[in-house]
Amino acid sequence: MLEKPNKLRIALICGAVIGVVSAIPGLSLINCCCCAGVWLGGMLAMYLYKQEFTEGMPPLESSDALMLGLMAGVVGAFVATLVNVLIQVTFGPVEAELVKSIAGKVLERLSEQGSLPSDMVETLKDQIEESTKDSGRMSNIFGGLFITLIVYPIFTILGALLGYSIFRPKTPPQTTTAS
Repeated sequence: MLEKPNKLRIALICGAVIGVVSAIPGLSLINCCCCAGVWLGGMLAMYLYKQEFTEGMPPLESSDALMLGLMAGVVGAFVATLVNVLIQVTFGPVEAELVKSIAGKVLERLSEQGSLPSDMVETLKDQIEESTKDSGRMSNIFGGLFITLIVYPIFTILGALLGYSIFRPKTPPQTTTAS
């Protein structure tokens, strides 16, 4: 009997996809919907893993989905952190500037409509400036890595289990014969 395919290569590929999708500004918005990009990465991992199976190999099991999801989620967390750091080094704090720009426009519009007093608008702008100022600090980078090392494996495992239920070979129903 043959052994099951190696999970490491697929976990590295899918973890890289998860990390890049999660880190690129704009594209990372897919994760606003309950980590949808991370879920899809887990499903992709199961799909690719199932494609590696041939006749004579042991059957695909839910434990394969658990391990593959865990591995891809951990790789995805590290890749996302690395890509985030590379983007900040190359382009600066793109997301922080985007947040400040959009929030500033919204606050100005609220002030013009009379919904917010102008002194409150200035206070809120100062708070936004203060909160986005330290986005490139090492403590924020490691804090983000810590959070993603918890969240990504959870959602990637869920995506892999969902992929397992979708992509596993279906067994025909047992027929019973009446005697």
